[in-house]
Amino acid sequence: MSKQAFSKTDLDNILTSLNYYDNFKNKYLYKRFDKINYGKRIGELEFCNFFDAATKYTYSNQISDEVFQKWNRVLNEKTTTEEEMFCTVLEVFVWGDVLSGNVKKAIELYKSKKLGKYIRQVIGLLDKQEIILKTKKSDPNKNNEIELIWSSGWTKVYSFINNDILIYDSRVSAFLNHTLTYDINYNEEQLNELKKLTTHLFNFQGAEKRERLVDKQKFGFKNSNPNGVNGLNANLVSSWIIELLKDKLNLQEEFRLFERAFFMLGFDLKQINGQHND
Repeated sequence: MSKQAFSKTDLDNILTSLNYYDNFKNKYLYKRFDKINYGKRIGELEFCNFFDAATKYTYSNQISDEVFQKWNRVLNEKTTTEEEMFCTVLEVFVWGDVLSGNVKKAIELYKSKKLGKYIRQVIGLLDKQEIILKTKKSDPNKNNEIELIWSSGWTKVYSFINNDILIYDSRVSAFLNHTLTYDINYNEEQLNELKKLTTHLFNFQGAEKRERLVDKQKFGFKNSNPNGVNGLNANLVSSWIIELLKDKLNLQEEFRLFERAFFMLGFDLKQINGQHND
């Protein structure tokens, strides 16, 4: 019997059983967040609600809509040359300040004339409504695939390929994990359901003195750095959660506003604990 892939429908069923949509609405959407200290460069900020955190998004390398549209077009067009693809991928890495290590793989694909083929392979995967299962060595299609890449740099490339894919970094994942676990009394059945979801998400360690981890043993999150298939699956599942929140709560705000709010509120979880209780 073939293994059944975890799907967006499975995710919706789990989130519904956990009362996640109402919990998110009641605890996060309209509540105020006071005095989050982002350090010397930014200082303290406060937000009157969830989306106010998005409007006060602070990142030194913000890009214009024009640049985003250009990158999106180059990455998706079938007529894009290897040189254009390579330059755009590097521009994304420069924007995200994630050159180290990521450039090496991009150069490798470019020199072997496989960068365009890889990006086209990923375009199809990012539209999937179920997670990606690892290809068996005996599968005849395996030789036609390029091994999946996942890192802090490549998740940014994927987000510029598809505007419904999160930039899944430690801050975004921290706040997402927080909304699934903080101050909620799950019964045993609900915890088991939750772990069917959290096994596909990651629990990143933040910088010193910043809290971004949640309890792995209790909630089942992975505490290792994602890579390859597992990393891309975490990208898919986390992005589906945002899509489902928009749909279930009938929210018209753009996908990127959720990402920016998660980024701001996931800076240091200990600073927001207790600020959004009922």
